[in-house]
Amino acid sequence: MSSREKESLRASFEAKGVRKYTEECCVPLIEAELDAGSKAEDGISWYKAMFLTMNAALGAGLLNFPRAFHDAGGLLSGNVLHIIVTVLALISLLVIASCAVERKCKTYQELILCMCGRRWNVVASVCIFAYCMVTCITLLIIIGDQFDRAFASFAGGNFCSSWFMNRKFTLTASALLLVFPCCLKRMDALRFLSYAGVVTIFYVTAVITSEYYTGGYAKGPVVIYDADWVQMFNVLPAICFGYQCHISSVPIYSCVKKSQAKATWKACTVAIVVCLSVYTVSANYGYLTFGSLVNTDVLLSYEARRPQVLVAVVLLAVKSWTTYPILLFCMREAVNDLYLRVRSMPESAAEKTEPTRRKLIAVALWALTVLVAVFLPNIGIVMKILGSLAALFIFVFPGMCLLQVADEFVPSRKVASDKWKKRGIVLAGSLYLVVGAFAFGLALSMGVESLVSPEVPLSACGV
Repeated sequence: MSSREKESLRASFEAKGVRKYTEECCVPLIEAELDAGSKAEDGISWYKAMFLTMNAALGAGLLNFPRAFHDAGGLLSGNVLHIIVTVLALISLLVIASCAVERKCKTYQELILCMCGRRWNVVASVCIFAYCMVTCITLLIIIGDQFDRAFASFAGGNFCSSWFMNRKFTLTASALLLVFPCCLKRMDALRFLSYAGVVTIFYVTAVITSEYYTGGYAKGPVVIYDADWVQMFNVLPAICFGYQCHISSVPIYSCVKKSQAKATWKACTVAIVVCLSVYTVSANYGYLTFGSLVNTDVLLSYEARRPQVLVAVVLLAVKSWTTYPILLFCMREAVNDLYLRVRSMPESAAEKTEPTRRKLIAVALWALTVLVAVFLPNIGIVMKILGSLAALFIFVFPGMCLLQVADEFVPSRKVASDKWKKRGIVLAGSLYLVVGAFAFGLALSMGVESLVSPEVPLSACGV
């Protein structure tokens, strides 16, 4: 079907009040909307969406940034690479948000269905499930690690002999607090957790900054610039992982008030700018404090008996609590989408059983992540492999959306710049596909290399 035919078909559907259609069968997906005189469903303002986006992006990836700057060849090369990745991540987030708002999509995989078709929708759902599953398990492991470190600071290395301080008990008991948030229907219900999550990251950043001036730690050489292209590319996946909020952005922006739909651009931009500021301060001060001796987890380089550091350790566990429900929400919706597709369930039946199905899927996924986190306390190697999926969500899928937008764009004969606009969209989409394919392949190869020669550290409990 040509672009002109697609545009004509879309115009005919919109004239009938229909907003969406599938290209495979050209059957409109009729969107149920409230009458103009009825009360619209409440939504959230742009700044609440901004906090949700920041909470989804900011996380444990911050702890790896100081070491990433060192591995990138020093402060100059690290900051330059960081800014480039941030700009690309912001543009792709704006593309995702715009396409989702225009087509009124509620999940990332639904957006891929509207933009790229059913086959890529299945691929996106599987990738989202894999990425969110491993990341949720990692967040639980981080919670267990912070408990272990806090207990070891005061009770000594044999704290695990006490059942109430044993990792399996503390991790499971603390994870029980996450069951209810994971069953909520809409992402905006998690906004209060996001406020707490963002504040905790601000505190951790403040501690990293203050310890540079007051800590008096021994440090190795601080490199300003000593890099080659290979070194810089090797840390690209780590920086990409720090900005991966694209999966959760679609459900977040679907909750924004209709009157403020265009404000999603403001929420995206402010959120990414804040993330850039936080990551930049943490990375530079963390690296300047320890130089080449900085740990891959910068908090491990600090003395945990210092009160401010201990509070940061505990708050990092709190931050993991606030991020976990967001990722499980996305994973739950991906599983639900695959389930409905396999069962070919009618829309009426799916809507009727939605509350029960949503809670059952959420509890089952929660239980699975807790079991794996308890009995497999280190999945760093697997995380390196699945971390390559972040490149798909930040670069590849947004690039495909851009190409689809260009394909649907019909240049006006009266506006000469329209042809250049379409060419620019095609060029941007192609660039994102190339960068995404490169980042995905690089991260995947690094993960496979780690499998061949693993270096798995033991936890405080020796498991």
